[in-house]
Amino acid sequence: STINVINFHVLADLVNLIKERQRNDTDIQVVVFSSANTEYFTSHLNSPLPLFDPENSQMPFPVSILYNITQLSQATIAIVEGVTYNFGNKLLLSINMCFALNSPSIQLSQLETPFGFNPTGGSQILAQSLIGCSHAFKYSFSAYKIDAITATQIGWVNRVFDTKSELYRYVQALAERITLFLPVGIQATKKGINAVSLIPVDAWIQQTRNIIEVLAPSPVSQALSTEPEEVRPSY
Repeated sequence: STINVINFHVLADLVNLIKERQRNDTDIQVVVFSSANTEYFTSHLNSPLPLFDPENSQMPFPVSILYNITQLSQATIAIVEGVTYNFGNKLLLSINMCFALNSPSIQLSQLETPFGFNPTGGSQILAQSLIGCSHAFKYSFSAYKIDAITATQIGWVNRVFDTKSELYRYVQALAERITLFLPVGIQATKKGINAVSLIPVDAWIQQTRNIIEVLAPSPVSQALSTEPEEVRPSY
């Protein structure tokens, strides 16, 4: 779509990608995420979607997708050239490294708080680990849109590049270098970093389920749930 809305079909593709990489965890060492739509990396979720993962009734869906991305054996890299909002930003936070174009079109943000929602999907867990609690509070409370330079300064993005060719050349060179090393080393490094940067999966599940329970009776969620399906807004 023109703004890369995350719908069920996109999530299904991500699930298939994850399963394929889990089955073949040694033949590929790096997974790169980029968007054919350069104005938008990814945007918000578009309902209707399953509430829970069909294969794990304890894990909210699509939170399970984000968690499983953090657990991939491969190194993961995101290339960002445009807007990244809400679930799109959660997806970005679940990826190991992010490199971006130094462009006015770059805008990273979590927009739930002004609408009475809590940024769910594990984004609080991932954000506080990546940019620290104070920055996570600031950008969640304010829903400020953050540019590429500022994102780099606080650790949201690894590095920015002035041209698209420089960006893609750098990511290509980095990916090629990583593939020179033994897969077991990449896997061990990810497990070590995840052990100190992510909460246990049980706590992740409970935190997200608690948010779902809190939001269920909220005025905003009730209003959204009572609108006709054909005009129901995306969120």
